Amino acid sequence: MDEQQLALVIRAKKGDSAAFGELYGGYANELYRFALYMVGRPEDAEDAVQDAVISAWQNLPSLRDNALFKPWLFKVLSNTCKTALAKRGKEPALYGDDEAVFLLTDGSAGYSFQSAELKEAIASLGEPDARLILLSVLGGFKSNELAVIFDMVPATVRSRQKRALEKLRAVL
Repeated sequence: MDEQQLALVIRAKKGDSAAFGELYGGYANELYRFALYMVGRPEDAEDAVQDAVISAWQNLPSLRDNALFKPWLFKVLSNTCKTALAKRGKEPALYGDDEAVFLLTDGSAGYSFQSAELKEAIASLGEPDARLILLSVLGGFKSNELAVIFDMVPATVRSRQKRALEKLRAVL
């Protein structure tokens, strides 16, 4: 996290809603794509992002390490999506429909999920490994950031990531 973003987090923690809005604006597309990936439907993703942002604003003082704002925000969103799915009696979508997959990849990472074989291979990893791989490869999250999202120590994240990638290679 750069110094400008860190300053925004500090201001937001002091109650500056404009600073929080600027932080949110920087992550809005990623948050939506992640929610769409989790819940599978655009309208549910929009609701989940909205609920997560409200929750994050209300709970911002609980953020212990300002530099980990982004993974903390994604953790709030992940929990919001899981709660919404539990109310519907469903499991996370893993990669949702083709629209969700397209929006998740956004074309920026150079990866294409058009292959049914690749979709099936990722789904075979199960939760949370599929989400961990997608967040690390497509989202660019580092192990210490993923540790925040998954409530794991970074070494455990790296170990799970390594095993999941080996399983993915074997399947493909």
